[in-house]
Amino acid sequence: MKIFKIFALAAMMFGMVACDNGDTPEEVVDMNAPTAYVGTVSVVVGGQTVPTPDSLIEIVPSQDGKSFSIVFKKIKFVPAMPALDITIPTVNFTVTDGAINLVAEGIIPLCMGGEFPNYIVTALKGTITATSIDLSLKFGEFETSFKGTVQTNA
Repeated sequence: MKIFKIFALAAMMFGMVACDNGDTPEEVVDMNAPTAYVGTVSVVVGGQTVPTPDSLIEIVPSQDGKSFSIVFKKIKFVPAMPALDITIPTVNFTVTDGAINLVAEGIIPLCMGGEFPNYIVTALKGTITATSIDLSLKFGEFETSFKGTVQTNA
């Protein structure tokens, strides 16, 4: 009878642990694939903010899962400029309270197959949640921000 009570108690405790999903945080970004966001890129040029709605960026996790690359798709700093894909490689992050926090300084962006040292990324900071992203940075002298939501394939 004593063994039955021990098994019953163990089964009850296992059941309580197995059913407790309340503390499991929702995954913010899929660490196995890029996550795309649609929103508005705003660039300050000559003291004026130039918004580009319907912009796309991707957050691409590194293979080791310790950093991200941020890829701005078809970004323009001035209206006459051709649209370029610009990658900010190796952005470190922390996770707190279900959000990813980005902070970076001194990263040389990549564009058109090479480095763009004249547009070094400084003052990068941002937050990614399960549904949105909000970040700001400077590409060289250009203050840039992006606010968007996860792109859905609807």
